[in-house]
Amino acid sequence: MIIDFRSRPPYKGFVTEGNFFPRPMEENFKPEDVPAIYRLSKDSDIESARHGDFDLYMQELDRSGIDMQVIHGRMVRRGMARVNNDDVCELGVKWPDRFICFPAVDPADPKGAVKEIERCVEKYGVKGIALEPGWASPPLYVDDRSLDPIYEKCSELGLIVSLTLSALAGEDISYCHPLNLQRMAQRFHDLKITVSHGCWPYVQEFLGVAMVCQNIYFYPDFFLVIPNMPMAEQFIKAANSYMKYRTMFASSYPVRGMKQSLEWFKELPFDDGVLDLLLYTNAAKLLGLDTKKDLT
Repeated sequence: MIIDFRSRPPYKGFVTEGNFFPRPMEENFKPEDVPAIYRLSKDSDIESARHGDFDLYMQELDRSGIDMQVIHGRMVRRGMARVNNDDVCELGVKWPDRFICFPAVDPADPKGAVKEIERCVEKYGVKGIALEPGWASPPLYVDDRSLDPIYEKCSELGLIVSLTLSALAGEDISYCHPLNLQRMAQRFHDLKITVSHGCWPYVQEFLGVAMVCQNIYFYPDFFLVIPNMPMAEQFIKAANSYMKYRTMFASSYPVRGMKQSLEWFKELPFDDGVLDLLLYTNAAKLLGLDTKKDLT
C-alpha cells in the first residue's frame, strides 16, 4: 500500500478554473530555458497533464503503483488557480478508496474560510485543509495573526493544515521562510501541520524548525526526486534520522508524473526500514488509516 500525499488531478475545476493544465513540457522550451521543475519528465508517464485528461490520469495512476492519493485544492488570488471545493471533494465521494481530499480556503478571508471549513467537514467529512498564504491577495506570512481563526478551527476539528512553502509559492521567498512557520507551529502546538516543498531553498532552516516543532510533517515532492536538485541530500539525511516518522512521499502531480516520481523516490539512499515509513505508514497514521497494511 502506497500513499501519494499531494496530487492535483485534471478533474473538472482543476482544468476549467485553474492554470494547471495543459502542463508545459520540456519540448515547449529551449534547452537552456527549461524550468528546473520540468526537466527530465517522462512524457509517457504524464500524458494526462499534457492534455488535461482525467481518464488518462486514472490509467496512469493504475500503472504507477500508487494506491491512494491526497488531493489538494487551491484557493489563491484571482488570476491563478482557484478550484471549486465541491469539485475537489467529489473525487473522494466517487473514489473513496483512491482519494482523500483536502479542500482549500482563502487566507485573505478568514471568516469565510472558517465557514467553508465547517461546510466541508459537515458535507464531506474532510481530514485536512490546504492553505497557501503567500499567494493570497495581499500575500500573508503563515504566522500572520489574521489567520489564527483558521488554525483555531482546524485544531478544534482535528484537521490537518497543509501549507505549500517554497520559492515557488509566494510573492517572494520571504513568504516561505521557516521562522514564520516556527512561530505559528509553536502557537498551535496541537495542530498537525504538513509542509509541501519543505520551505526550499531554506532547507537547513526548515529542518531545524521541524526538529524543534514535533507537530510539523513534510513531503519535499519534486524537490527531492529531480536529479541534481540542490539541498535534496539534506532532506534524505533528515528522513534517515529524526524525521523518519514525519516525512512522506508525494508526487506533486502534474509537476511530475506519478510512476516516475515513485520509481525515482524508491531509488534514493534511504536506510533499511525507512522507505516503508515514508511510502505509507507515516501518512496512514497522520490520516487516521490502518497502519498495518503491507506495502505492495
